[in-house]
Amino acid sequence: MLNPRPPRAHQRGEHARGRCRRPLALPSVISLPLVIALTALSGAGSSGAVATATATATATATATATATATRLPAVHVKTAGSDCSPKATPDVKVDRPLDHLFSHQFGPGWVGGDATYSTALPGGREAFVFSDTVIGHAKPDGSTRITGLIHNSELVGSLTHLKFDHGGNLRSPRPLIPDTRGRVDQWQVASTYVARSRQLVFVNEFAHRPGPFERFTGRSALAVLSLTAHHPPEFRAAVALPSDPEDQWGNAVVRSEAYMYIYGSVDDPSSGTFVGMKVARVPPGDSLRTRAWRYWDGSTWVAGVRRALTIRTGNELTGITAQRGIHGYAAVSIPESVRTDRALDISYACSPQGPWSDAVAVYTIPEVQHFGDEIAYIPTFHPELAGRSGTVISYNVDTLGGLIPLRMDIHVYQPRFLRLTYEAGRRLPTPTVVIAEFHPG
Repeated sequence: MLNPRPPRAHQRGEHARGRCRRPLALPSVISLPLVIALTALSGAGSSGAVATATATATATATATATATATRLPAVHVKTAGSDCSPKATPDVKVDRPLDHLFSHQFGPGWVGGDATYSTALPGGREAFVFSDTVIGHAKPDGSTRITGLIHNSELVGSLTHLKFDHGGNLRSPRPLIPDTRGRVDQWQVASTYVARSRQLVFVNEFAHRPGPFERFTGRSALAVLSLTAHHPPEFRAAVALPSDPEDQWGNAVVRSEAYMYIYGSVDDPSSGTFVGMKVARVPPGDSLRTRAWRYWDGSTWVAGVRRALTIRTGNELTGITAQRGIHGYAAVSIPESVRTDRALDISYACSPQGPWSDAVAVYTIPEVQHFGDEIAYIPTFHPELAGRSGTVISYNVDTLGGLIPLRMDIHVYQPRFLRLTYEAGRRLPTPTVVIAEFHPG
C-alpha cells in the first residue's frame, strides 16, 4: 500500500495488506505512512515460491511537541470566514456501479489491489493503477484461489471491459513497472495522468529491512508507459525525480489551465512521522523535464526541491480536485491510526498551494466501524468518472489477517467508491485554516 503509503502509499502506522510480520505498538497520537511486507503464497493454487510485496498506506498524524519536537513548525491559527469551502455539506452515497465493477473482477488475473489512482486514456479508455496486487481466480461469493502477488499493475479498458495489464504472464507474473535495481526494491504507485500521448505514473521505491516494515529508499520517479490503440499501456522508462529520504512524490495531482500541480508527503526521517506536504508545478507537457519543475516556497514558485516549503496540512492529502461550480480546490484524506481510521475527511483551499482549511468529516467508513480487523486508507478523487453529477472518491480497504481472509473473501481487498453531491441548505461547520511554515533544517 502507498503510504500509508497510502498511500501512498505509503510506515503508516500498522499495516494495510495483512503483511505485517508482527504487531507494532504505536503512540496513540501519531500514525506513520505505512509500508507492509507481504509474505508469499503457500498452499493450494500457489506455486510454492515466496514473494514479498510492499504496501504503503497513507496516513497522517496529529502531531505533538513530543512527537517531532525539533521538526514541527510554529502554528498560527485563524478562523476563515470567507475561504473557498462550499456553503453546503456534501451528501455522500456509495457508488454501487463502480463498486460492482471491481467486486466482479473474477480473473484469471487481477482480483484485488490497493492505491487505486486513475486517469482517462485516449480513445475513451480508463486506467486504474494499483500497488500490491493479488492475482488469481475468484468466485461471486468472494472465495479465491490466489496464484500470484506482484508489486504494481493496472486495469485498462472501457468500464464494462477492463483488462489486466502487468509484466510477464499469468504463469510467471511480474510488476507492470519493474525496478531495475534488483528484486529487493520495488516501486509502489501513486497518481497517474496522460501527457504528450503517454501515461505517466508516479512511483516511490521501498526496500526490505529487518523488522515488520519496509523502508522508503528516498527514490521517486515518473514511470512512462507508451499508449497504442487497441493495446494495453507498456512500460518504457522510469525518470528519476529530485527527492530525498523525507519526500514521496505524487500523493496527489491536480491540473489547472496552465499547470499540473504535484503534491509530495514529507516525513521526519528519524521517527517516520508525517510532517506536511510539498507542492510543485510544471506545464503538463514538461512533466518529465524535472528542471522545469517549480516549488512553492511560501511566497512564490522557485527552482530546486530543497527550497520548497513544507506546508502543514494536518492530514496527509492523497487526492485533490478543482471544485465544480465554485472557485477553489478540495482535498480528501483519512486521519489518525490505521486501526481506528473511520472518517473520510474533506478540506478546502482557494489555491493549489493552500492554505488548507481544517478537515471536515463527511463519511464514516463502515468497514472500519463494524469490523475490528479491517482498515481503510489512501482515499483519492476520480474527476474523469464524475460525469455531470457530483464528485467520485475511492478508498482502499484491507484486513489485518494476512492472506487467509483474502482466500475466504477477496472483497476485503478491493477498492470502494463514493459519490459526493452538495445539498443546498446543509451548512458546513465554519472551517479553521491552519497556516504553518516549516523549512527542513
